Amino acid sequence: MKHTISLPKRAVIFDLDGVLLNSRPNMERAWQDVQDSLSVTVSFEDYFKNIGRPFREILEILGLQDQSDEIEPIYSQSSKENFHLATIYPCVVESLHKIQDQRIKLGIVTSKDEERTNIILNQFPVKFSSIQTPNSNFRGKPAPDHLLVAIAELNVDPTDSLYVGDAEVDARAALRAGI
Repeated sequence: MKHTISLPKRAVIFDLDGVLLNSRPNMERAWQDVQDSLSVTVSFEDYFKNIGRPFREILEILGLQDQSDEIEPIYSQSSKENFHLATIYPCVVESLHKIQDQRIKLGIVTSKDEERTNIILNQFPVKFSSIQTPNSNFRGKPAPDHLLVAIAELNVDPTDSLYVGDAEVDARAALRAGI
């Protein structure tokens, strides 16, 4: 017997890394390439503790802001070259289809840059009606800015929305946005 669950929401917005996508192996490889190329001694675990925040903010927290112009392109290029190390979690696609079947809008709010986000989302057989990535117009998580833009694009109220994230910055952003 097939059961359906009805969500009392009009939109579900997802973080990407750690929620829809297991990107930790990809991130670890990219960070290793940064370490090897620039003799960075900050561990991956210290880097990973801050995932969810904008990349340059993470580098600042780690005391690497002076090297951010060197680190960012190495990390980004390695991440793109090793995309195969990131995998969609089991049952994600099926779950997204079930949500869409209920006429609930889907969105993405991620700290991953636009280029890599688009590469990933092109692998999904569902359409996201709002995709928010870091930009200079809005503050990154835990600020609510990108979530507020997403719900405006989706034409829903915060109380009619659900945000699914995996980090404290996600929870704080959702609370601040009233989601």
